[in-house]
Amino acid sequence: MVKTVKTALALCGALLMASGAASAETQLSNTKAFRAAYGLSFFGFDLCGDAAMGALYRKALTEKVAHCPFTPAAKADFGKWTADADQRVPAEVKRDIAEHDKLPESLDEKRVNCRKERQTPAYQKTIALLDRYAKGEAKFDEIVPDKCDVQAAAP
Repeated sequence: MVKTVKTALALCGALLMASGAASAETQLSNTKAFRAAYGLSFFGFDLCGDAAMGALYRKALTEKVAHCPFTPAAKADFGKWTADADQRVPAEVKRDIAEHDKLPESLDEKRVNCRKERQTPAYQKTIALLDRYAKGEAKFDEIVPDKCDVQAAAP
């Protein structure tokens, strides 16, 4: 699970490493990095009380995947995976809190640090950018600037 993070966007971006631009003819199939960022956004935003911003980030990320040259099968699989994550992850966090009266140790520390993270200039900049996205003043590529063929970082 995730340990502490400097900012919500850094959390999502930390797993991403650019590997070069995909050509127009290239059909991509590996959405692993986008899945990692999507899943971690629940812990970077929602856990810290910014569920609406987390939803906006995930919307932009989904829009990015839709505009990338992924195969139709990869896009469909990503859509199924995100729908499952949207149902499963929030319920898992709530269940852990209910069963143990706190988050798992690796996440409880994250919750304690949320107040500090939310006050950082980087986090506030991210929230402002997501607010602009919500108003239609920023595009998905500003929220998720990674290249389509980005690869997940090794653990």
